[in-house]
Amino acid sequence: MLIEHNAYSFLTGDDPFLDLRQVESSGSRYEAELSFEPHHEGFIGIPHGGLPMGLCLDMWRRSQLSTYPVDIRFKFGGTGIAIGDSATLTVEGDSEDHEPGITARITKAEDKTPYLSAHITPSRAGSLSKTTTRPPSIDFRCLPYYRNCFVCGHHRTVVGLERRFRLHEENGSHVVTTLWGQDAGDVDRAEAFLIAKDELHPAILISIFDENTAWGGFMDTRSAGLSVRLDFTLLRPVAKTEKLVFVGRPAGIRGNPRAPRFFKAEGEILSLADPQNPEPVAYGRGEWIILTAYTEQIKSNLLPEGDWSWIFSSGEVGE
Repeated sequence: MLIEHNAYSFLTGDDPFLDLRQVESSGSRYEAELSFEPHHEGFIGIPHGGLPMGLCLDMWRRSQLSTYPVDIRFKFGGTGIAIGDSATLTVEGDSEDHEPGITARITKAEDKTPYLSAHITPSRAGSLSKTTTRPPSIDFRCLPYYRNCFVCGHHRTVVGLERRFRLHEENGSHVVTTLWGQDAGDVDRAEAFLIAKDELHPAILISIFDENTAWGGFMDTRSAGLSVRLDFTLLRPVAKTEKLVFVGRPAGIRGNPRAPRFFKAEGEILSLADPQNPEPVAYGRGEWIILTAYTEQIKSNLLPEGDWSWIFSSGEVGE
């Protein structure tokens, strides 16, 4: 079979966070039906983009082609998906330049264009030097958060990641970071988000990376957006006990500088097993389409209440 069951996977295993209803499974193709529920939420009313991307990674880890390092090219499209919408997941084995890979697609019912497509192949990048990047300065200001977001929600009824993102000023630019695994709460939380007995599910890595990196681009435009595309390289498995720092920064815009239509951002995930010599375990870059409705949603719903206005001012981090 192309896709094998993985009992350990928090996402699709024996006690699935996202319920799949299998339709077809063969040596070259897998198909299942699914729908997104309130505990999958990111922005209010829609699933967090990291979860469908994480589902594609789950399929890759459950396939016979699961080897590290790996490159993933994500592309969003279609009419979008809301909480409660039905969709179909298809996974097919393929080959590009004679290298084995898989293509996963999530398509909303009655749409022809996939909501998300992911092409997953062995990476040609190898590994990055440990000196490629370092965490920014220790001075930061905490960014506000949502109530129910899978990644940053702090008042959920279902377990989530409970991240708090941090804004730094570095060489006149913005850098956004968040930590994972630094305290006992994260050590316990990791047990709910595994793909193997001692391995953190890559859905957790891509979900935090997506939001952290998007904050980096947001801080340049002060406008919210939805993921359009994301290129991501995962260099190795991450142990459930590893201490990580996610680093994101703006990488430009597309469109009129006074009213850009897209912002770009890039980032990496660093392991802090040796804090003096951080090791990159993943990196990537993406593009987000700016949508006024989500900027307004942020202003109305971020917590603590009233703690968003400074974001839309020109003040420095420490002000």
